[in-house]
Amino acid sequence: MTRRYLSLHLTNLAIDRLGLKARQQARALPEPFALYETAANGTVLHAVDAVAAEAGIIPGMRLADARAILPELALAPATPAADRRFLDGLATACLRYTPLVALDEAGSNGAALSLDITGCAHLFGGEAALLDDLAWRLDRQGLGHQLAIAGNPALAWAWARHGECQSGRILQGETAEAARRRLTVRALRQDATTTAALERLGLITIADLETLPQRSLVQRFGRDLVLAMARLAGNDSLPFTPLREVPRFAAQTSWPEPIGRTEDIEAAIRTLLNRLMAELEQAVAGARRLEILLFRVDGEVVRLALRTGRPSRHAGHLMKLASLELDGLDVGFGIESIRLEVVDIAPLHPEQVDLAQNHDAAELARLTDQLRQRLGSDAVQRLVPHASHWPEHAQATIDPATAPAEPGPWLAPQPRPLRLLDQPARIDAMAPVPDGPPILLRRFGQSEKLREASGPERLEPEWWRTGQSLPRPRDYYRVVDAKGQDLWLYREGSFGDAEPPTWHVHGVFE
Repeated sequence: MTRRYLSLHLTNLAIDRLGLKARQQARALPEPFALYETAANGTVLHAVDAVAAEAGIIPGMRLADARAILPELALAPATPAADRRFLDGLATACLRYTPLVALDEAGSNGAALSLDITGCAHLFGGEAALLDDLAWRLDRQGLGHQLAIAGNPALAWAWARHGECQSGRILQGETAEAARRRLTVRALRQDATTTAALERLGLITIADLETLPQRSLVQRFGRDLVLAMARLAGNDSLPFTPLREVPRFAAQTSWPEPIGRTEDIEAAIRTLLNRLMAELEQAVAGARRLEILLFRVDGEVVRLALRTGRPSRHAGHLMKLASLELDGLDVGFGIESIRLEVVDIAPLHPEQVDLAQNHDAAELARLTDQLRQRLGSDAVQRLVPHASHWPEHAQATIDPATAPAEPGPWLAPQPRPLRLLDQPARIDAMAPVPDGPPILLRRFGQSEKLREASGPERLEPEWWRTGQSLPRPRDYYRVVDAKGQDLWLYREGSFGDAEPPTWHVHGVFE
């Protein structure tokens, strides 16, 4: 299949982005208007609007010179990071046309995208219809643009910027070859010095260059010029690197008229899920992470992420996770297309499903997935043993999705409370003998006798943990107070120490 590439060049991204933001806030940018940035040679203009351009203000001009020409010029600092985020969002929106979208770093300030539309154009009624649809969406957002389609990325890039509009935006066959030869040498992306030298010699078009021997061109201008000519002719090409890896399992649907009801969106997602789960079953795999892309009419793309603790191809469970994300979702003026991608998969072999133990484990995993989808990843954690005899170090919290099936044994030789106090509570206690269990507690200004007491369990500090001062040894006791409360307390230190020992409540048995 013959490769086909679409080049999207945004002619004034920085200004157009701010204009779009201003219109969304029901205001307008001042005119004339320019963005400035700090360069090695001082403060220079980064981008200018049409009014400033008509007055002779151009990007790269010193700010002082621009102010002298146009004193009423309104200014604002450039924000390249925000421009890049906007371009990334536009690249995501272009996934409606093809899963292969790349950032063209050689474009003006990086404001260019390259789309591999091979085998995709027929879904939109042909390449011309695809271009018209993309142009309509860009025009609606007020984004200045130039578009072209050709058989290789370099030719598409060159025709979008330097081609003849009246000759059409789509190049193929003999038309493409003739158009390539008519392009000026500026389409070769050479530095300004090389381009100026070629034009001084009367070498204005690619056809003029091809009349000269390549050896002469290499000797005079270097090998980069010849390589650029080869790329333009399709004989050599730079790697096409999409911004995101194309998922192995993906499905998409669209409608002539946008939909807005949650029920309709859920029905579409359910259909896509059933289709993908059937494909995963054939591949003996399950989904670990999915993404739902909702393409809104206004050009915005809503991204919903679904994550499961265990590999799954249970469409009903995944639909419940999707419904949690759709609750209260802003769909703007409607959704015109939905794309579902399985971002992460893992092997999932058939299992015996009628055993109670396996059923319970699967239900627990699904419940955990739903809680995490609703409350957030950090809100649902799993406790696992940690190699430490010191009570506050004996457990750790981990992501349930990554928890091992058998995390290992708990090291404590004696029973422990299910939960410890965040900070041990200081109390007063009296023991009949120095190392014996307490018989009397004093709390809240009152003394009370203990019904039962057992212990001690001596814990020495973990001397191998460096970088912190070591606490004193502890003797733990399990006691029952006068009200029947089962307490776990400890005495820190010994009676022979320079500092008297102290008593603390560390937990309560429930």
